[in-house]
Amino acid sequence: MEFSTLCDLGLPVPADASSLLSPVFDQLRPHPKVSGCEVPGLLERLAQVPDPRDPRGVRHLLVTVLALTACAVLAGARSLLAVGEWVADAPPALLERLGTVVDPLYPKRSWPAESTIRRLLARVDTDALDRAVGAWLADRQTGNEGLRGLAVDGKSLRGAARAKGRKIHLLAACDHARALVLAQMDVGEKTNEITRFQPLLGTLENLAGTVVTSATRCTPSTTTPSISSTGRPTTS
Repeated sequence: MEFSTLCDLGLPVPADASSLLSPVFDQLRPHPKVSGCEVPGLLERLAQVPDPRDPRGVRHLLVTVLALTACAVLAGARSLLAVGEWVADAPPALLERLGTVVDPLYPKRSWPAESTIRRLLARVDTDALDRAVGAWLADRQTGNEGLRGLAVDGKSLRGAARAKGRKIHLLAACDHARALVLAQMDVGEKTNEITRFQPLLGTLENLAGTVVTSATRCTPSTTTPSISSTGRPTTS
């Protein structure tokens, strides 16, 4: 089961009429040069994110909730309320493809409510989710001859803040050629970009033959990161 097949269902999916879905679906199509068994689908990657809930009494799998949320965002949802509304309007066939068992007698109980989605997303391990999505994007990259380039930089999220008002600051690694964010990590309140630089690169599976560029404040003269022959980051 792969997320890349969702756009081929031929079923009407609720979406904002002004949302630009064509570029999104280009990213969701199957990998052009390998078979499906060689490249994990998004559902398989999302299944690697640990579920923070007690397994007893769980009605909706975490991977299903994450996949439905991803579909809603791709369709134009910009808030958790919009995500809940999109999920409630999703066709049964789509819900089943994402692992939801549709009850013919009580269909409204088949999909997660907005409150369920909100509570679960608030508890999910965001670093694990970033790694899963970044790995899925990396899986879909075609092999190119020559050096691979990654740009590392940090940015504060617009319109997002923690309980005490501090802005959320992320350090991300972006592929030069396709402008895909392959990894990102929260820069905590008691740390900085310098200390998160090497752990960020450590989340990427293979960096052999990669040139990493970054802001000067990420790489002070006392800590120069390099890539070993095994493709893992080291310091010198």
